[in-house]
Amino acid sequence: MTKRLDADRIEKARTKKVTKSKRQIEKERFENDFEYNRSGKSQLTVIEPKKEAVSDVTARKLKVGAYVRVSTQEEAQVGSYEMQIKHFTDEIEENPQYEMVKIYCDEGISGTQVCKRKGFLEMIEDAKGGKLDLILTKSITRFGRNAADILSTLQLMETLNPAVTVFFESDHIDTSDGRNKILISIMSALAELESQLKSEAIKGGIMYRMQNGNYRFSVHNTLGYYRDYRGRVCIEENEAEIVRYIYDEFLEGGSPDEIADALTKDGISSPKGHNCWRAETIKSILSNEKYCGDVLYQKTYTQSYITHLSKKNNGVQRQWHWTNRHDAIIQKDRWLVAQELLLQKKWSKKKHPIKDIAKKFFVSRVKTGKLAGFYLIDQNWNKEEREQFLALIKSVIRYQNQQNEKE
Repeated sequence: MTKRLDADRIEKARTKKVTKSKRQIEKERFENDFEYNRSGKSQLTVIEPKKEAVSDVTARKLKVGAYVRVSTQEEAQVGSYEMQIKHFTDEIEENPQYEMVKIYCDEGISGTQVCKRKGFLEMIEDAKGGKLDLILTKSITRFGRNAADILSTLQLMETLNPAVTVFFESDHIDTSDGRNKILISIMSALAELESQLKSEAIKGGIMYRMQNGNYRFSVHNTLGYYRDYRGRVCIEENEAEIVRYIYDEFLEGGSPDEIADALTKDGISSPKGHNCWRAETIKSILSNEKYCGDVLYQKTYTQSYITHLSKKNNGVQRQWHWTNRHDAIIQKDRWLVAQELLLQKKWSKKKHPIKDIAKKFFVSRVKTGKLAGFYLIDQNWNKEEREQFLALIKSVIRYQNQQNEKE
């Protein structure tokens, strides 16, 4: 049998109370280590990091990209957008230490959300793929307007191997210097605050114009209406025929589904140019107060300046209903009857005979953009249809001239 342990002695030693504090013990350990190191019994060797030779640094060019963004597509911003691209292109190409990768661009996009900025997302992916060493941008406000997104992106760039440096030219800030982190955090918060204040100012101006009845509402994708060169809302007679047809059939007992099927069958394109009509589109036309000459402002509202998502205004915010703002396509009494039927869903559930829309020559007008006021030409039109088109254009011009003479 093996030798027995002295259990009493061992247990007494283990249960012996420690009279010294942990702090005192740590202090004595430190002093003992310090004295031991000074005694010369232990030797220290410092291993310096490997450095690239000057010739290697000169030979290796930095892979450089630049990020350019403007928040709107207005003419004033177009110049800024083009100038930023040219500036960074010249700066990268003229520097012998730089190798151009790409100019990443986002035009007419807000900086509050990363998910909608395709150029920005492409830049991040290229950085993660090792294609970039340095990113140039005009300022922190061009890089983004959301403090959380800015800081998380810069943190990602810092953790890459090798790290990607971002240089904010106007702010003279380089992310490779750790001392700039606090400054970047403050300026990112200020950029977001500036975006919030600008959003509130724009919203306040819009509401003021709505209250005074001079807010210029959009008629884009509004069947039957367009704005002339003076900005006045005018009736597009060809499309107005479709609107009258929809109201007539609905008031005679046709359901939105039946009317949508009939228009699809007759080959009439929807307000957005689609070949197929939906019942929801019919209901939207039937409930649109613009067709009786009225305007209801703020049907929707933007809940957050960051997401810019619109929500239906179901009594959450104030609305302004103006009457007799423009020429009506549908008489007011007929429009009110249609609203009552829509509210009570009083339309025939049985198959209702829907007559075909009158076979007329329908022409689509461009309502927005640089080609606003122009008409779309169908290359499949025959000679008779082209003559009808020219006659239609002449009648529209005569009508506009008569209106101008009256004024």
